[in-house]
Amino acid sequence: MIDFKGQGGIKLGDKFVADTMLARLGWAVPAVTLSLAMLIHWLSGDARAVPFFISESDYPGPQRILFTSGLFISGFIICAVSYRMWWTQRQDCRPKLLFISMLCGFYTGVNISLMAFANMYDFLEFHIFTALGVFQVGMLWALMAHLALPNAQKKGKILRWIAIIISFISFNVMTSALRDAVDGMSKAEAQDALIQLTPLQSAIDIAAPAEYFLVIGLFIALASFESDLEETKSLDQDSEQ
Repeated sequence: MIDFKGQGGIKLGDKFVADTMLARLGWAVPAVTLSLAMLIHWLSGDARAVPFFISESDYPGPQRILFTSGLFISGFIICAVSYRMWWTQRQDCRPKLLFISMLCGFYTGVNISLMAFANMYDFLEFHIFTALGVFQVGMLWALMAHLALPNAQKKGKILRWIAIIISFISFNVMTSALRDAVDGMSKAEAQDALIQLTPLQSAIDIAAPAEYFLVIGLFIALASFESDLEETKSLDQDSEQ
């Protein structure tokens, strides 16, 4: 039995997970997952080139097991964080914007879980679709949360602004580098280049680091929710006393 409406956190049977821990897991689990998967991919000699896209580490072997399981779990955690942000902040917010923010969080979490199984080697188009869902809607989630919580903690507001700026710049650098690289190619040639990637390595030298910063920006956005949930927890404790 899972209770998502508990005071100060969620209950998983007889286990209790505080909101602050849930928010921390929301960025820590995918951060550790992706970092280890990329490290294994590189150290095992499977890396096609360096730098490489994060999703290239979803390669047959231990890195794929880690990548898939970690991201699949991360998607559920992020959905839970999104719901708890709505549930705990709904009394002191712009309700419509916060509800939209929650939906964006759900969409981001679901796409992360789907992307865990949609590896770029076998399901390129679906992988790109889910990845864009994470990147674009994840940025929108941070923006909607920022607008929906005018009285949020200063620390959370600052982190969200940093996250939005980093993510926006990084996303545009990444997409521009790839767009310029495939400009002039036919659709078939561009798709073949995206599958092999080696012909695009000069662009990937720019796009891959931009992707790293984009993901870091999303992690910062998730980390920003911790201060808001921590404040809610403090208010709950004060009301009990």
